[in-house]
Amino acid sequence: MAIMHNHREEAFKYSLFPRINNKISGGRKKRIIYHSTCYCHITATILSALLLLYMSSAIPNNLTYNNNNIANAQEQSSTPTSIPITKANGGNNTIPTAESVYSLQSMSLPMSVGSFVWYIVDEAHENTVSESHKKISDHNPDYLPTNLIMPQGVNLSFLDADAPWDTPRPHTIYIVDSTSGNVIYTTGKLGYTNSSQPTILPVGKYNVIDTKYPWMKGAITVTDQKTNGNVVMGGFYTPTNQVANNLDNDGGAHPGWLGYYTNEFPKNGFTILSEYNFHYATCKYCPGAFWPDQKTGDHTLIIYSTNQPLSEALMKLGKMVWDNVYI
Repeated sequence: MAIMHNHREEAFKYSLFPRINNKISGGRKKRIIYHSTCYCHITATILSALLLLYMSSAIPNNLTYNNNNIANAQEQSSTPTSIPITKANGGNNTIPTAESVYSLQSMSLPMSVGSFVWYIVDEAHENTVSESHKKISDHNPDYLPTNLIMPQGVNLSFLDADAPWDTPRPHTIYIVDSTSGNVIYTTGKLGYTNSSQPTILPVGKYNVIDTKYPWMKGAITVTDQKTNGNVVMGGFYTPTNQVANNLDNDGGAHPGWLGYYTNEFPKNGFTILSEYNFHYATCKYCPGAFWPDQKTGDHTLIIYSTNQPLSEALMKLGKMVWDNVYI
């Protein structure tokens, strides 16, 4: 609340401190004369100040607490242990951070997620057991994540990010009921940057296998909780820093790295929920100890979400996969 002064009060405010300007030339002091109107203005000013003090003390304490909570939430959001999602009808309401997805190789989806994009990792076709040094990491080397836990009713789609240079290596993924051994779903033949038709799985446990590359194994658990949201979610790998050579084997340039995607994800309607940087370089005969097709040993795992339709999100994600430097 601002205190408004009229012109007489503005003129008077300089006489509240007469010692500052009470000399004239020659060193003689002025004679300070106070008028009764001055005392009235002083009294009014003091009363206004007291009124402001009273009003500020009457503000509820919980408003101050709310402001503090907002500040704390903003500070914690930079390094969260989990990502809070609006809770509805009980159940899981948090998303694991990128760091926990990396270390546990597992991701449990909250009930607000309506669709999940399962990322097939670059170099997934390389043997995970005998040639693990060619992978982006030995954590979630084939699928991101390796193990998925989700509520009933979630749309599931696979996104192929296994780059084709020099030789295209498409993937056909089966989802197999772990009890009966029956194939419940197949992606069909997926090429680089392509995504599969979404599917909704019944409650149960499932194994995920590639029909050509049997070391590509994953697992799904569908709980009896039901999804109640439409959030699209997934994971993504990218180099942490710009690489020295961003060309593919055909000479095409790829701009992808963390700084690029930090702008591209929001520009395309996605929110980056968390990031985790890691280093993986175990190739004993490779320069820099990383597999050359990966371009670097420093990578970042991104967890993202969006509220746009799944079909639109998949189209944009396919373009961002192609922008990546992995070959």
